[in-house]
Amino acid sequence: MNVALAQLRAFLAVARRGSFSRAAEDIGLSQSAVSISVRQLEAELGLKLLDRTTRHVGLTNVGATLVATGSRLIEELDATLRELRDIGEQRRGRVVMACVPAVARSLMPKCVAYCATAWPNVSLSIDDVSATEVAGKVGRGEVEFGVLSGEITHSELHIEPLMQDPFRLVCRRDDPIGKTGRVAWARLSGRRLVMLSNTSGSRRLIEATLTATATSAEIFLELAQPGSVLGMVEAGIGIAVVPQLAAPRSDDAVLATCRLVKPEVCRTILLLRRRDRSLSPAADAVWSTLLQLYRTETKSPSSGVVTGA
Repeated sequence: MNVALAQLRAFLAVARRGSFSRAAEDIGLSQSAVSISVRQLEAELGLKLLDRTTRHVGLTNVGATLVATGSRLIEELDATLRELRDIGEQRRGRVVMACVPAVARSLMPKCVAYCATAWPNVSLSIDDVSATEVAGKVGRGEVEFGVLSGEITHSELHIEPLMQDPFRLVCRRDDPIGKTGRVAWARLSGRRLVMLSNTSGSRRLIEATLTATATSAEIFLELAQPGSVLGMVEAGIGIAVVPQLAAPRSDDAVLATCRLVKPEVCRTILLLRRRDRSLSPAADAVWSTLLQLYRTETKSPSSGVVTGA
């Protein structure tokens, strides 16, 4: 059976208006086109749907049954098409993404606020986990895209650099090492370091810089979350090297953040998604918003800043 949607719409318009001419006006067709559509529908079904006289158009019993069922189907179809159109126009949808905790805390609030204003019917679900877990979730298709730093070994992922995030030393305000606000990596020698664990995308770059600068600091304690690292530093357990996005606020009453120099080292924050899957319109809007708000050049500046991906 090959019933065209246009044929059904034409029949329902005639049934609703009781006239071919008035139905034609409603749906923007000529009266002859409406009449042909109805005849084609009747021929396809092998049933008479309308009783026609020179003065009156009435429904047969079968026609009345089709009106009851067909009207509901058309309404449901129209509602579905409107919903799909809204999704295509980025006006509604749910975006599931993953990012490292420092990004969730520092970058996502501004992004979420922007999206809430631009697309109030777009909702976000953000899984703030380690860099290793972010890459895994994106690779397995559990989230639409992710934000992290570190080396990406998944060949099936599309990666775009977002911004540079320099490393900082965090210490207590009463620690003499932080008095100048600028600290060379080599000055960390002999100090106890509270470090992010190997699940962090920053860990390998920090260790490489310690080695390159012949800095013999003691890695005293490892934790997975930046907030836990800062808590240990606040308690006087040691000092920490963390990305700027994970550093405490400048007005923190206990902790001081110092610029690490000789060399200045940055990690690169990355956006990643699967190569073989297009982002939904809503997810593409959030992805584009992050690029619009935060994208910076990722080339190493002439001052000697070392960037790490």
